Amino acid sequence: MISLVILGAMVAATVPCPGPDRGTLEEWKCYGELEYASRTEGEDDFGARFVVFANGERLYEKREPAATKFRLMGEGWSLYRGLDREDSTVVGRHDPFLFFEFALMPPLVALAASGKAPSALPPGTTPVLYTVDSEAVRLMRELGIRSVKGSIERSGESYRFAAESVGNVPTGLLAMSVSGRWSAEAVAPYPDSMALSGWQYHCRPAGVDVRGNHRPVPGGVTLGDVRRGWKGSCD
Repeated sequence: MISLVILGAMVAATVPCPGPDRGTLEEWKCYGELEYASRTEGEDDFGARFVVFANGERLYEKREPAATKFRLMGEGWSLYRGLDREDSTVVGRHDPFLFFEFALMPPLVALAASGKAPSALPPGTTPVLYTVDSEAVRLMRELGIRSVKGSIERSGESYRFAAESVGNVPTGLLAMSVSGRWSAEAVAPYPDSMALSGWQYHCRPAGVDVRGNHRPVPGGVTLGDVRRGWKGSCD
């Protein structure tokens, strides 16, 4: 299993959870940070991190053997890091962060196999097990999951999980190993003084070719400048 990246500093505030999700298997999505690594037979190892900061900004991180790609978003702005020309498009499968439509499923699979909402899990280790012979779990059937085995370990408002799952895909069966953590603690946002060397901003250049539509943030521009409305040129 891939080792987990050391998590950033967090403050001890709880992220608000929408009423309809409280006490359900969807409750973990209200939490401030999720990180996991997975391994699928015949495919490259894969890692993801998703953060909702205490100020509402979001970070998407995609880790693959070749590179790590980042997207940091706030109200009315986005910053990128680790993109190459083919990533830098606005169309189709070239969107390097489209995978987040599906990346949040692995921890939900482990949680659903426990049959409990996060807040209902007791402290310590909870074994998780789901097969087609066990009590029906609608979510598993909707996802085409045949079996899951693993565990969730709860320590306060932090949860670690590890699971092996087998599911149906058009080509047959898909076996995946996953390990990671999520936390109910809010994550402290990056400071205004954060330098943006190595980061890129989005623009829409003229012409049909939309590759390469990100530009390096100029030296001296800080995250605070972006938050206050700084916009880069497409020239």
